[in-house]
Amino acid sequence: MIKKIRSKLSIKVFLLTAVLMLICSSIVCLCIFRFAPYIYKYNLSDIELMAPEFSEELSYSENLTDLAIYAEGISTMLSEYYNDEYRLHIFTVSGKEIALPRLDSFTGKSMYDFSPQSRSSFYPITLAHNPQVYTMCIAQNTEKQSQVTEALYKTLPILSMVILFASVLAAFICSLYMTAPVKKVSKMAKQMADMDFSVFCPTGRADEIGVLTDSLNKLSQRLAETISELQNANQKLLADIDMERRLERQRTTFFSAASHELKTPITIIKGQLQGMLYQVGRYKDRDTYLAQALSVTDALEKTVQELLLLSRLSTPEYTCHKCRLNLSTLLNERLAAYEDWFMQKELTVEKTIAQEIFVLGDAPLLQKALDNLLGNAASYSPAGNRVLVRLWTDTGKVKLTIENTGVHIPDEDIPRLFEAFYRVDSSRNRQTGGTGLGLYIVKTALDLHDADIELANTAQGVMCSIAF
Repeated sequence: MIKKIRSKLSIKVFLLTAVLMLICSSIVCLCIFRFAPYIYKYNLSDIELMAPEFSEELSYSENLTDLAIYAEGISTMLSEYYNDEYRLHIFTVSGKEIALPRLDSFTGKSMYDFSPQSRSSFYPITLAHNPQVYTMCIAQNTEKQSQVTEALYKTLPILSMVILFASVLAAFICSLYMTAPVKKVSKMAKQMADMDFSVFCPTGRADEIGVLTDSLNKLSQRLAETISELQNANQKLLADIDMERRLERQRTTFFSAASHELKTPITIIKGQLQGMLYQVGRYKDRDTYLAQALSVTDALEKTVQELLLLSRLSTPEYTCHKCRLNLSTLLNERLAAYEDWFMQKELTVEKTIAQEIFVLGDAPLLQKALDNLLGNAASYSPAGNRVLVRLWTDTGKVKLTIENTGVHIPDEDIPRLFEAFYRVDSSRNRQTGGTGLGLYIVKTALDLHDADIELANTAQGVMCSIAF
């Protein structure tokens, strides 16, 4: 039983409240018994009319013995006729009260201890054979038991039962009111200890329990948010690890492809040089094969330069130096630079370029991207076709499209065009001079500028769309 009481807060609160209620009720009853005022039935004005007669009667006394007898008779009469509500008091000249019925001692009170509202006027008493003058008054009996106290005594058994029942009922309600939210909080805390932070404990209280409940609700919410953030961070970390692995595979593939792309022209140059050194067959015509070797060397140099550029762009230390750049001017300059090439390819350039369009970008990097796109348009467009260049702004974005007509790309090849060293089968020849790195460099440069690029077939040809 004691163990159960110790383990249950509701039982503790119930017992404590019941005991406190019983103690408080008992104290209240005792205070009523002790301090309840007496309600007097007879008026003091009635006594005031009789006081002079009593004074005169007492003055007939020959000595103190007679005074004691007369005083006792008056006291008895007051007790009988006035229900002991009033008493006779006799004082010496100094104001001290004499004890009745014996007059040889004092009560310890004085005539000044009686308020005018509770006594009659003072009247003198003169004795025949005693020169000392005494004073008398009639005052209310403050020791008279009140009617309230009498009623309490009569109803004490029933009152005790009522107090006990009220104490138990109040203790039950109080324990229920106090422990119900505590039980909810305890249940919530247990669920939180089991790592369940989805719980919520509603409360409409503004006291300390309400504050505690609100605090636990906030703690549960913040822990749930923190765990969610940790889970998201963990997922992001896993995604980053997966991305790093994919990048590592891409780097491995890239270097493998780079090695292959470099090995082929080096092998060609080496074979041609050896053939010319040893005067083997057709290689006796040195001028022809020296020109071919130079051409292969130029392609090799271009590949190495593009590899170096990609290596520089991929390093963590690389910083893209952006400034406010007039893209309209830059695009017109690059079109002018490629004008001769377009003429040699018998291509017609149609441009629609809005003036004074500015972007935040790195000028050399964007120039390299534009050169690669314009070079691809010139290289892969059949003679007699058109190159359509358009630059404009739309809904807060700067948009650029370069479309070359007369050629299409197989749909299955389009998603892979931005991979390093990937070339469409129809362009896998050295006449175009392609290295397979052009669009990869364009994509890398535009990613550094947070720009989107997309390649798609159109009714006329192939369009490259860029949105800054």
